[in-house]
Amino acid sequence: MTFCTLDSPYQSASWLTSTTDDATRPRQWMATMGEAAKERLVARKLGANGFKRWRYFRQHFSGRWGDEGQLPVSPRSQESLIKALGILEFAPGTTPSLFLTDDGHFELAWRDADGGSIQMEFGPSAFDVFVESTEIEESHPNGALDEVIAKHLATK
Repeated sequence: MTFCTLDSPYQSASWLTSTTDDATRPRQWMATMGEAAKERLVARKLGANGFKRWRYFRQHFSGRWGDEGQLPVSPRSQESLIKALGILEFAPGTTPSLFLTDDGHFELAWRDADGGSIQMEFGPSAFDVFVESTEIEESHPNGALDEVIAKHLATK
């Protein structure tokens, strides 16, 4: 089947026009209960760019990825991220950056009022926190999220 006229070398591949197989890994997204509230929270706390990254990571990193077989996004990491975003208050003008680690964990990074680095990595059962200005580098069980944020990351 030729698509262009006269002098055109372009033709469609036969398998492209002769099959209607389903995609091997569909990229459609189905909303679950409470998903809209999570989306509003992520958009409000991380801004448009952070929201896009969150959606992108969830949609495109649900299986192994990368050259070294990095792990897919951890659903429990996402749960901890959402919980932390509900608790954390960022200084005006501060928008954290969102990353995905090779282990499939979400990580937030931002600067405090003095320009010091703050990072939180959310694992399936524990989270790590690093606060440059106070030299805190600790791991805690996810159940201690409220307490640790109140102790080390409360805005003044």
